[in-house]
Amino acid sequence: MADALVNPVVPGDMCELSVDALVSDGRGLGRFRGVAVFVDGALPGQTVRARIAAVRKRLAEAELVEVVAPSPDERAAPCPHAGRCGGCPWQALDYGRQLVWKERIVRDALERVAKVPEPPLLPILPSPLAWGYRNKMEFAFGLSEDGERAIGLRERGSRRIVEVTGCLLQTPLTMRVLAAARVLMNGPFRDVEGRFLVVREPRAGGCFVELIAAPGVEAAVGERFAAALREAAEGVTGVALSVRAAAGDVAYGERTLYADGQLEERIGHIRLRLGHNAFFQVNTPAAELLYAEAERFAALDTFDGPVLWDVYGGVGSIGLYMARHAGRVVGIEAMPGAVRCARANARALGVEGYRVEQGDARSVLGRLAKVGPKPDVVVVDPPRAGLDATVVRQLTDAIPARLVCVSCNPATLARDVARLAPAYRLAAARPVDLFPQTPHVETAALLERV
Repeated sequence: MADALVNPVVPGDMCELSVDALVSDGRGLGRFRGVAVFVDGALPGQTVRARIAAVRKRLAEAELVEVVAPSPDERAAPCPHAGRCGGCPWQALDYGRQLVWKERIVRDALERVAKVPEPPLLPILPSPLAWGYRNKMEFAFGLSEDGERAIGLRERGSRRIVEVTGCLLQTPLTMRVLAAARVLMNGPFRDVEGRFLVVREPRAGGCFVELIAAPGVEAAVGERFAAALREAAEGVTGVALSVRAAAGDVAYGERTLYADGQLEERIGHIRLRLGHNAFFQVNTPAAELLYAEAERFAALDTFDGPVLWDVYGGVGSIGLYMARHAGRVVGIEAMPGAVRCARANARALGVEGYRVEQGDARSVLGRLAKVGPKPDVVVVDPPRAGLDATVVRQLTDAIPARLVCVSCNPATLARDVARLAPAYRLAAARPVDLFPQTPHVETAALLERV
């Protein structure tokens, strides 16, 4: 075993190792000279040669050089862009084994981080669709391998763009829209500095396209681009032009210059209007499984006229989905556009006793603590970073009988479970696979007041 204070591995070392496991970011895990080595692109059961890229105190990170022996769970990657595009790192792993590893990742996080010795983990629910499931994709602008302007997805481990033509997570319509936009942005709209092209194709129908550009573009460009795109790609029902000045890989326009068309989605028994830049789960059929599980955990029908708080409520999707069993629902959402959609959705669905408080979770929870009503159940669907420490304290002060946590990050979910103890205990958790072919996994967790 390597000395805990001296790592015998140095950058540039070549190593051959057996991959024993997968970790939450999708990398394979093996050992070399007694040190844990994380290998990008490796699968469990493989023997690989890898080059050490970085060394930490007790671990190392490596780049895959060669698969010496394949895994028994390995299959030929069906995507034509496999090996270059960074979008589907697990597509060479049998889907059944993907589910096994995702369930194990959630279990490990609850054991190690939340310190729950035997997590009450229910079997993972697979996605109804393993391919073609995405209702939204964010394509980036950048440079191709040849240094030319390109629109596509990031190359694995690089800023370069892979000009995808046959992404298997998308529908054929989305790929036709991307191809048409690629021609337009390299032709009549080549003077527009694009940042992202967001294509949304909800199961309820339609196809909404948002072009996010750098500042300096005029609103009239949006109208011309919409007309040209509709002519080039049949099936486009809405187009928006937004601008973004901030750097970074966030496909979110800071200001909308032009928009036409409507965007709606159907999930279970409700239909929702979405803003063109609103958050919504990218896999609608699997999201229905997730929402049904969250509703079952909430068990609102066991209360008399229950009060439900829907924290980080977005356009109201979870709160309105559960409203049929609630006496009152209070949504909490910071984004003004999402708040407007949530209110409009409640009116359209005829949901009474529903209101939305606009503001960040900490400030709104602080107000609700003073004016009420006290919740019987709280459902939270926070960003990937999880719950703010102040929000955790505010939730425990509100003393709901049940907390239902919906999380896309097993590590931060486990951290939040630990923070909520000892006031709340983990009663059940259900992983749901919303992201086949990738290491990401969604989890619904039920915490009960002790």
